Amino acid sequence: MYKYVLFDLDGTLTDSKDGIINSVAYALKKMGESTEGRLDQHTVVGPPLLTTFEEVYGFSPEKAKQTYAYFQERYSTIGKFENRAFDGIVPMLKAMQEAGIHSFVATSKPQVHAEAICQKFGIAPYVDAIAGPAVGGTDTKADVMRRILKGLGPMEKGDAVMVGDRRFDILGARELGLPVIYVLYGYGSDAERQAFKPDFTAATVEELRGLLLGK
Repeated sequence: MYKYVLFDLDGTLTDSKDGIINSVAYALKKMGESTEGRLDQHTVVGPPLLTTFEEVYGFSPEKAKQTYAYFQERYSTIGKFENRAFDGIVPMLKAMQEAGIHSFVATSKPQVHAEAICQKFGIAPYVDAIAGPAVGGTDTKADVMRRILKGLGPMEKGDAVMVGDRRFDILGARELGLPVIYVLYGYGSDAERQAFKPDFTAATVEELRGLLLGK
C-alpha cells in the first residue's frame, strides 16, 4: 500500500470540463476567434492552457497570454465552480486518510483555483496539501509534484504514486521516478494511454480505490 498519493485534479478528482470549456469559449469569442473544432475536452482539459493556445491553436505567445487573461475573467468567477467531485472520490479520500495514507493534489490549474475547488467540493479536509502554479505561471507538472515530494523527506521506492488522466501526469511522474495510475474515466484517450504507457490503469473510481487501499 502506498504511503503518499499525488492526485491530478481535473479529470481525476473532479469532473471540471464544463467550466473549462465554457471559459475557453468565452476567451476565444473575446479575441474574435472561432470556437469551431477548438473545444474538444481532450484538447482543452488537462494540459496547461498557455501550451494549448500556442501549440494547438497556433497563437503567438502574446496572443496566448491575452486569451488566457480572458479565460481567467470567466473561470475565476464562474467557471471553476461549474464542476463536481466524481462519484466516490470523497469517500475514497476519507477512507485513505483513515488508513494513514497521505493524499496531495498536484495540478496544472492555478493553485488559488485548485484550493477553492477542493474546499467547495469537500476534497480539502482529506488532502495534506494542494499544489499548482501561480495564475499565468509556467510550472510543469513535474515542478508541482517536486514541491510536494520535497516536503516529505527521504522515501523508499514504492512509497509514492501519481494518479492522473493525461500524458502530463505520466511524464511528470516519469521525470521524478514515480509509478503512475492512469484513470480511464478522465479526459485522456486510449491513444494517449497506449503512447505513454502508465504503470496501472483504473477504469472507475471503485477500481482506483482498490488499487490505493488494497481492497
